[in-house]
This record gives sequence, C-alpha cells and structure tokens, in this order.
Amino acid sequence: MMGRKDEYQSKLEFIDLNSFIPSNHILRLIKEKIDFSFIYNKMEKYYSKLGRKSLDPVLLFKMLLIGYLFNIDSERKLEQEVSLNIAYRWFLGLDLTDPVPDHSTFSQNRRRRFKDGAVFQEIFDHIINLCIEKGFVTGEVIVTDSTHIKANAAKDKIQK
Repeated sequence: MMGRKDEYQSKLEFIDLNSFIPSNHILRLIKEKIDFSFIYNKMEKYYSKLGRKSLDPVLLFKMLLIGYLFNIDSERKLEQEVSLNIAYRWFLGLDLTDPVPDHSTFSQNRRRRFKDGAVFQEIFDHIINLCIEKGFVTGEVIVTDSTHIKANAAKDKIQK
C-alpha cells in the first residue's frame, strides 16, 4: 500500500536548534571562535540610557556578517533569508518564533546612528579581520551594495 504524508503541520514540538547545525558549518565555527562583545563597548555612546530597549547591536552586525559571508547583497533579501534559515537564526540567537529585524532598521541606523559611518565601518572591518585571522574568510573578494555608487555606464567610456 502506498503511504501518503499527512499535510497537517500543527503540533507542539520542543527542539534544540543547536542540533540542526553541522559541526563544520562556518557559522558554528565563527560562533565558537569569535567574541562579538567588543561591539557593546564601541556602540555604548550611540545609545541613550533612557527610553525603550533597542535591538541588540551585536545581532545587527552578525546579520550583516551573514550577508557578507553568504553573498546576500540586499537588506530586504537578508531579512527574508534570516527568517527562513535555521542556521542563520541559531547564529543570531533567534528562536523560530522570534521576529527578524526589519530591513529598514539597517538604513535607519546608517542614517541616524552611524551618520559619519566611521564606527560602523570600524566594527565591520574588525569583525572581518577577526574572521581572516581565524581562517574563516580570505578577504580577497568583497561584495558591496552599490546603491549609492554613481554608475559609469557611458558607452564611450567602456574600459576592459
């Protein structure tokens, strides 16, 4: 007799996301060997002592690292991928039911909190350097969101 899978998926389960991540997965290796806590000290002066709690700045920088490592070149796409990928959620410390930071959070932070861009670039460069030191990335190829880079697409200026 041919079996058929019941499509009803509403059951209560207790799972450990850690058990889904292979021991050799790049994000597991990074999580084990890189301490991201330096971000709190660097970012402290950019946050008020009053008001509601903000998103964890380490979470935001870890999301950007995921985008860099897995060639996710859009913040909208990054939000979607983190929402769907168990390894990404695990690395960020998000449970399956936790909301993923909205893509607009990145642009709002760049526009308001990181106006000068120096601290943002400094932290991201430090994270990448730590990854290079530990042998996780080579640093040879860098992908950038070229939204704000002026195009040089005139046909008479093509260069090889």
